[in-house]
Amino acid sequence: MKPAMLIRSCTLALTTAVFSGAVLAQAWPSKPVRLLVPFGPGSGTDTIARVVADGLSESLKQPVVVENREGAGGLVGTRAAMTMPADGYTVVAISNAFLIAPQLFKAAPYDPTRDFTALSKVAAMPMTIVVGASSPFRTMKDLIDYIRANPGKASFATSGKGAQSHLEIEYIKQQLRLNAVDIPYKSTGAAIGDTISNTVTFYMPVFPPVASNVASGKLRALAIGAPSRLPALPDIPTYIEATGIANYVPTSWFGYVVLAGTPAEAVAKLDQGIAHAATLPRVRDKIQGVGANMSVAPSREFAAEIRSEAEKWSKLINELGLRTE
Repeated sequence: MKPAMLIRSCTLALTTAVFSGAVLAQAWPSKPVRLLVPFGPGSGTDTIARVVADGLSESLKQPVVVENREGAGGLVGTRAAMTMPADGYTVVAISNAFLIAPQLFKAAPYDPTRDFTALSKVAAMPMTIVVGASSPFRTMKDLIDYIRANPGKASFATSGKGAQSHLEIEYIKQQLRLNAVDIPYKSTGAAIGDTISNTVTFYMPVFPPVASNVASGKLRALAIGAPSRLPALPDIPTYIEATGIANYVPTSWFGYVVLAGTPAEAVAKLDQGIAHAATLPRVRDKIQGVGANMSVAPSREFAAEIRSEAEKWSKLINELGLRTE
């Protein structure tokens, strides 16, 4: 081949390669995106994921398919996600359990800060502390004073060892040097019933399941997980007010991650798409309809929250000796 022809051929090949790369970069996503939910249909994580998937699909102009992989407190689904390519086509819906599980179980196959890249947080449900209407405790101070004066006599309902409802109370106990007894329940309904009847002294669930009982006067809410008092619940003090624990805002939140190593373009488009979904009135209405509040944090801010909360749970779980094989 003549030198001039060789130069033209090489130039054409290089131009084609650059053009093809640009086309490929612009093409993401070129197929449907899987939104993997590590919990069963109907769970809070699942319900919110399905609502967000609708808005995300609109932004990406590709179908977003929700796939449930439940089991072992979210470990089954997370393990499945880790076997998939880090190409942005698998997004994982997460909640606080995503950070708690690897601290509880030595066999957990992932590190939430090393193995995943944060996208956005979209919603949160405030946690509350409730007592029965006939309980003598009118305020959080009343309850704290009683526990201090009667160590080991007060009891609290939880969803089981290592559940967020358990760990949050253990955190309060640690911060305020309190001694109260954990009573695990298999269902929220049973825990609510025994709190109403004063069989247990208090309970710390997310607010939506107890909202109707608080409104009807069967339960009394002593604190709410929010930075400031909620307009809809102006008489319920925040945990910061009620306990004096600085910056303590316990919530059950919902967000999204992808595998570490996912291309930056895919991360950016997914993050933008989730942010877009959160602005849609139909998405906001449905999220608020299940008792959650919009609590949007973009990827960098959410990543910082994940690191901070993971460190908190790791320290607490190790100090309590709850880590298992």
